[in-house]
Amino acid sequence: MSKIVKTKAIVLKKINYGDTSIIVSLYTEEYGRMSAILKGARKSKTKQGLIIDPLNFVEIVLYKKKNRDVQLISSTDLITNYIRIKEDIEILKFAYATIELIQNLTVEEEKNIKLFKGLTKILNLFNSSEEFPGVIFCRFFLFLIKELGYQFSFKQCNICGRGNISEEDLAFNFETGLLCSKCKKDYLSTIEINKELFNFFYCLRDNKKINNNAENLSSNAIYFMETYLKYHINSFTGLRSLKLID
Repeated sequence: MSKIVKTKAIVLKKINYGDTSIIVSLYTEEYGRMSAILKGARKSKTKQGLIIDPLNFVEIVLYKKKNRDVQLISSTDLITNYIRIKEDIEILKFAYATIELIQNLTVEEEKNIKLFKGLTKILNLFNSSEEFPGVIFCRFFLFLIKELGYQFSFKQCNICGRGNISEEDLAFNFETGLLCSKCKKDYLSTIEINKELFNFFYCLRDNKKINNNAENLSSNAIYFMETYLKYHINSFTGLRSLKLID
């Protein structure tokens, strides 16, 4: 038996279904990621199909039935459509990468209020902040890695335990973690961590402003985090959004 529920959601993706309907993937406040169908959404007289658009923040009413793969949407109301994001191709690229991470790395119908708030916060920042969007995205990526349980530390060498190594030529091994300049010699499979990248992650972690070389540093940090997750999550193959929009 279905029950009528209301929840806020970010639209992750949508596809046409049949002659007039659409199926959407949503990240909801109350139920985590879920799929739902909006029947008749593509008819010329309805605005519902325009409201259910990727990146839109909406409030939906749906008929939710336990163990049903695709829930049925009754109605939708737009909270915000993040106009600035959609008018700036550079910001749009990173915003799409954000919802791609949510789509590919979260479990269906696993509620996570902290992650939902983090997602809406980062979209608001994309829409209003003057900070380089790649840096904003890196902040979210790092936050998501922690929420998924794959947090890594850049505080000290994970082999000898030595701290105060930010001025050294460091490396990172995906099994052991951060390696100082001495310990890294014993490991073949590593990624180099230079001083600038080390300090960039330090600023991300402590939510400090990045003023210099933001584009290059964020690109290097994204590559590191993508590679790190590919190692730990076999199903993760990288971010297509950052390659499709250039």
